[in-house]
Amino acid sequence: MDDTDLSDDRLLSRAELATLAGVMRPAVTNWQRRYKDYPEPVRTGEAELFSLRAVLRWLDSRQIPARARASDEPAGFTYADRIRRNIVASDHARQRVAVLSDEAAGSGLLSHEEERARQLARLLGPMADAVRGGASVTDYLSLLLSLVFLQVSGSPRSVTLPRTVQARSKAATAALLQEIGEAADEALRLRGVPPGMRTAIVRLEPRGYADVVEVIRLTDGLGIDEFRQLVDQFGSRAALPSREFFTPRAVVRLMRDAAVGAEDSARGVYDPYARAGEMLDGVAERFGGVVPLTLRGESPQRGTLRLAGMNLALHGVPVELEAGTAAPWNERGWPKRHRADLILTNPPFNAHGAVPKAREDIDWPYGPPPPGSSAFAWLQHVLVSLKDEGRACVVMPVSAGTSTDVREREIRSRLVEDGAVECIVALPPQLFSGAQVSVCLWFLRRSEVVGEEILFVDARDLGDKAARGPRVLSDEHVGAVTSTVRAWRRGTGFRPGRQSAGHLAVAAPLAAVRSAGYSLSPADYVDRWMSKASPADAATEAAATKRALSAARRRMKTVDAAVDALSYGPLPLATALSYDGLPQDWRRVPLGELVDIMAGPSYTRLPADARSAAGNLRVVMPKHLREGRIDDRDMEKVSDDVARALTRFRLSSGDVLCVRSGAQMLPALVAKAQDGWLFSTNLLRLRALEAEGEPLVFPGYLLAYLSLPETMHWLKEQARGTAVPSLSAATLALLPVPLPPLAHQRRISAVLDAVDAQITAHRELIQAATHHRSTLAAHLLTGVLAPE
Repeated sequence: MDDTDLSDDRLLSRAELATLAGVMRPAVTNWQRRYKDYPEPVRTGEAELFSLRAVLRWLDSRQIPARARASDEPAGFTYADRIRRNIVASDHARQRVAVLSDEAAGSGLLSHEEERARQLARLLGPMADAVRGGASVTDYLSLLLSLVFLQVSGSPRSVTLPRTVQARSKAATAALLQEIGEAADEALRLRGVPPGMRTAIVRLEPRGYADVVEVIRLTDGLGIDEFRQLVDQFGSRAALPSREFFTPRAVVRLMRDAAVGAEDSARGVYDPYARAGEMLDGVAERFGGVVPLTLRGESPQRGTLRLAGMNLALHGVPVELEAGTAAPWNERGWPKRHRADLILTNPPFNAHGAVPKAREDIDWPYGPPPPGSSAFAWLQHVLVSLKDEGRACVVMPVSAGTSTDVREREIRSRLVEDGAVECIVALPPQLFSGAQVSVCLWFLRRSEVVGEEILFVDARDLGDKAARGPRVLSDEHVGAVTSTVRAWRRGTGFRPGRQSAGHLAVAAPLAAVRSAGYSLSPADYVDRWMSKASPADAATEAAATKRALSAARRRMKTVDAAVDALSYGPLPLATALSYDGLPQDWRRVPLGELVDIMAGPSYTRLPADARSAAGNLRVVMPKHLREGRIDDRDMEKVSDDVARALTRFRLSSGDVLCVRSGAQMLPALVAKAQDGWLFSTNLLRLRALEAEGEPLVFPGYLLAYLSLPETMHWLKEQARGTAVPSLSAATLALLPVPLPPLAHQRRISAVLDAVDAQITAHRELIQAATHHRSTLAAHLLTGVLAPE
């Protein structure tokens, strides 16, 4: 597909281009800065948008590096190819959702929740293109947020907005947008929130008056949940710098629920860097209407602070929002007198201007932080802003727990000795949209009582990773970590080691933290605890690995004897050879006469978004072909619906798979356990033809011949003729195959299978010996076992 296949020449922001190209947003900025021929932006108000056609033409010559290619992207795949594919997949999915939603709505089968989901899907899909025009996605989201806010907050001006369409002029359309923006700003002023929605909304360029009216109609009935989803969309689409990324809802719930136990309540809540108000919103969601709440937040970013004000106003909870600073400790009057029961915050670690100033009049309670880092300044700001017996949870970089900087280590030691650190939770990477960074949660306590230990939780392996996009913590994972922290805090039901859902937790005494140089990295304590076993357990484990080693040795001897018993010698001299050097009862046959060759389904029939780890039927890809077999680790799956549409691409035991496009790998044989699996776009399936109920070629023999170095060289040479190495079914059908009688093929296959079994047995012996050694070393070098 070339760029002319796209229905229109869209104007996209850097963030949207980055999402489609599967790169970080700074990569698009670097393309523009480094290359003079990169397309010039089309300026629209304050936004810089780019012609999709122009960018595609430029990216057609930019191949994706091997390390950045997805498993289904062959060598030579360009960023333009990826964008086109993602646009097509996105448009198809959007159209399918619209069709299904319309069908369900017409039949009256939609529940209230499903109807609202349908409305939101239309608003974020076809209506976005109709109303946005050359404006940015965030301008359009500002319109949606304003309409939902006016409706849920009960603004009388929301009722007067038109829901029916009459022929109106372009000027009437502009006036309607202005009316919505002014109504939203008026409602914000009444609640003490800085206005500014009108400025964004009037930048929109809708196709007509009817499209704006349809958006108004579709927002009817949407509530707080949909408002939150729109805020999340704003955060992921607004191309925010890393210091402004919104905190994922699951992380907020974990921080809130672990900081505030089921038996506790928080009345005065403070977020010194409120972003879009996610933390305060999370507290209001749980405690609003249950206990009297006072919410206070600060942020230097007026745009996102406005979102926070709108969000919190919908809860009907008193809230005080201030245009704060990225370095509150540099302001006069720090620390402020008003303090909170609970502080939840995700501060910027390296924001410009947030580095602590060298000022003598600032009395740092735990010591002055180094001039090059603000992490420990934020920790101290949080602690001095807490009431006595108050709690806090702060998102911190992993480096804060292990830094060797003298000042930071000194601050950590004072925090520990003062009892300010209750718990550290290591989170998995890639939780934040657009960022690969790993973070830890620091749970703090302002109390005169110093605890005897600190809880360390290693949750780095939790979370579900989608094919594209950030990792997501499930409700189960959030609940499991929260339960662990609460059980330890209560002193009941907590046992160190592996917890439910798979995370690890250890309560380390302060003496252990001191001996570790005041490291606050969970890995330093969890790994140490997990490697320590009781003498009885260690002896049992060592004996088990020794038995496994002995069993592997016996298997190796058995297969060695079987291979030694094989006999094969030179061809008898009496046997005549044909003109091409083959025995008389052999013949050389084109592969296409022996097998049925089928290419995998096209990408449009099996796109990346149809595959996930949660499907029911496995999909074999080139990366799964390993040493003549199919490696079933790290496989994607498809749903039953997708599988039914691809029935003719199901595998059968005895099929042979070859690489169709991309780097050639050794072919693989389909085993009985893999019967019925699907094979992907970049593979060719070979299935033996039959005559009188017998296969024309034995699968094991065919696999052995295709795996010969000479055959692999032939395949690579045939595939080399294109920009992306590609082997067609027609070309593969021409491969000449030396073919003995079927009984001879079986004997050859049996001999090679025996040698393969020998190789496998020797490898298993090496693995068993390696495991036995590592087990002994772990217990001998920790003093749990001793050599006799």
